Amino acid sequence: MQSILQNIQGQQQYKHDNGEMSIVKVELAGMDVRRVRAAALPPEVKEPVLRDSMSKYGDVKGIQEEQWPNQYRYKLSNGVKIVELSLKMCLLVCL
Repeated sequence: MQSILQNIQGQQQYKHDNGEMSIVKVELAGMDVRRVRAAALPPEVKEPVLRDSMSKYGDVKGIQEEQWPNQYRYKLSNGVKIVELSLKMCLLVCL
């Protein structure tokens, strides 16, 4: 794994569905529980779909919707979902 990280110098390109390219950071991650922020998901992506797609990286312990700060009158989702999972993979990719 260390040699892979050295070869890619800790970053890799990711091509989005719309053709846009992003540079992502790749690093070693411990095998414990992590909280991952899933942002820019369309509202139609429901929890079972997200749980299923994240389960290949580890055991999903829970999913919460992040909300706008309390200064707003009503609690509103900001479109970010927090996925808590126990990792089974050793590489962490940060968009």
